[in-house]
Amino acid sequence: MMDPICLVENDNELLSVNQKALQILEKISQPVVVVAIVGLYRTGKSYLMNRLAGQNSGFPLGSTVQSETKGIWMWCVPHPSKPNHTLVLLDTEGLGDVEKGDPKNDSWIFALAVLLCSTFVYNSTSTINHQALEQLYPSYVTELTELIQAKSSPRPDGVEDSTEFVSFFPDFIWAVRDFTLELKLNGHPITEDQYLENALKLIPGIRA
Repeated sequence: MMDPICLVENDNELLSVNQKALQILEKISQPVVVVAIVGLYRTGKSYLMNRLAGQNSGFPLGSTVQSETKGIWMWCVPHPSKPNHTLVLLDTEGLGDVEKGDPKNDSWIFALAVLLCSTFVYNSTSTINHQALEQLYPSYVTELTELIQAKSSPRPDGVEDSTEFVSFFPDFIWAVRDFTLELKLNGHPITEDQYLENALKLIPGIRA
């Protein structure tokens, strides 16, 4: 594909699949690696996905306070490190847009991204703080249990186990933009993965 195409259209907060995008996917005969990115609007998601495609442009970028991407956009490119594989990049509409009338629309975008990808990138800025964790869980992760049935048979009490549900997640990457803090915990250097694991331990029900 020379340019990205809309895969899931969001017209007046009603989601529908673009048939032209489906036809492009049906013609791919190679194995695919699907990477989706989700996060608050105006935090540079599209720029990061363009870089993953090895390009400086492709997914539309914006310089105003208004969200640029609507729905879920797809870009199919040759995988940079796996010969004879296709990399499918999914750039999603930003979460938390104040112009949206129904916040449930964000939950559907989040859920579709999880279902469609093999690697899920959650994009945020500055640091992994309490607010960022609250935005991810329980705000979106917990709502997934309402939108997607993780088990063939529900529990007798009718309650889904969110801990078991999280095990169905694709590979998870948290991209923290504009991070300036020193990676140290209790006076000892830590890795980026250890920083994330320590933050996730603070959320009940999450196993890092």
